[in-house]
Amino acid sequence: MFSPMSSTVRATVVQASSVFYDTPATLDKAERFLKEAAELGSQFVVFPEAFIGGHPRGYNFADHSPRGKESFRKNHASAIN
Repeated sequence: MFSPMSSTVRATVVQASSVFYDTPATLDKAERFLKEAAELGSQFVVFPEAFIGGHPRGYNFADHSPRGKESFRKNHASAIN
């Protein structure tokens, strides 16, 4: 348990990708990582930026083709606001 007088905080850094276009599955994945970290005594857990909601690497928001528009729609639908 964290004590204000303690000089050490056990932290966990998660290096994982989200489940693209599937926010509920990503939340389940995050919950598994959080549970594992807690079992190992972690007091602080850090996830990648945009882990929930996702942001596919190399995604081109300027692609206005039908395929690009559909990808944007799916990405937008899975975002957290």
